[in-house]
Amino acid sequence: MQFPWQSRPRPAREPRPSVEPIRLDPAADVEVQRKLVGQLTTEQLTAAWYLSADALQASRDPRRAGQLVVLRGLLLDALERRDPVRFDRWLRNGGPAVESRG
Repeated sequence: MQFPWQSRPRPAREPRPSVEPIRLDPAADVEVQRKLVGQLTTEQLTAAWYLSADALQASRDPRRAGQLVVLRGLLLDALERRDPVRFDRWLRNGGPAVESRG
């Protein structure tokens, strides 16, 4: 999977299935993003969510940060549509796990 905001490869948390590369650009039109996000597998959505969190944290440009926030909203919407019960359970359990940043 390719992301234009990714500046370094992330170490694998656990083995992941291979996925087809899909390029998500936070600066793209929201409808274009929505269409691409809709084509992602659940594993790709989850990976994009975590990778975009790193990009958002590292962003020093308010415009870019805003674009990433919009993309992350689309990712969450897609995850919720795919499995509303699991999504609600995830939120009740505190949402995404916080990684230690060593």
